Amino acid sequence: MTNGSLIPHNLFEARNIVKRIGTVVIADGVDIQVPAGSIVGMIGPNGAGKTTMLGIFSGSVKAQSGTVVFQDQDVTSLGTAKRARLGIGRTFQIPRPFDKLTVFEHALLAVQQARKVSTSESHERAILAIERCGLIKLVNTVGGDLRLLDRKRLEMARAVALDPSLVLLDEVAGGLNNAEVGQLIEIVLSLRDEGISFLWVEHVIRALNATADRIVCLSGGRLIAEGSPAEVLEHPAVIESYFGSPAFMSTAS
Repeated sequence: MTNGSLIPHNLFEARNIVKRIGTVVIADGVDIQVPAGSIVGMIGPNGAGKTTMLGIFSGSVKAQSGTVVFQDQDVTSLGTAKRARLGIGRTFQIPRPFDKLTVFEHALLAVQQARKVSTSESHERAILAIERCGLIKLVNTVGGDLRLLDRKRLEMARAVALDPSLVLLDEVAGGLNNAEVGQLIEIVLSLRDEGISFLWVEHVIRALNATADRIVCLSGGRLIAEGSPAEVLEHPAVIESYFGSPAFMSTAS
């Protein structure tokens, strides 16, 4: 992350985000930074508003106040499509591919929605995204025939097809077995090495332990801890708020 006295540049910043839904406080002055070339994990108890926060960052949800900055540009007023064109991709918790469209057609649609490019270039971008996410052998398989891991990979491929600098991951490891989580970890690290940064909301702690440079913990509308995975996962407030008890730590890894 750092080289001598060099400080990594923040690719993405959320500044003083405030979001309430009725009486529920999702964010009360939350600040989050994602340095270029990094993976930042976000954890928190169920109902903490992590997915809503990703919506604020991607442009699909409006905050009451605060600023979202991407590549030194204030994108707070921009919607999802414009943020995607600037380089913010996003996955969703529950992948819902079109049953009758092939993996290739899914990726091609994502490319065409993001940029106006020639037919040949759009096909190349789609194939590259599929390949980068480990789906090249399933390029002609329809969405309805994909197993869960491959649906998750397709969700990532659709985001990667946008040629993003930042991808917002929403619990992509959920529901997978240990071997499948391992495969997903390899894909994320490979994409990071190719220049994509990540803000990853996840309950599967093993995935963040293996990938994240930093973790932030959201609870009650505030960040109650941030730092390295070890620092955050051993923080008393995190253990109390997120894990419930220190005994959970032995099963969380």
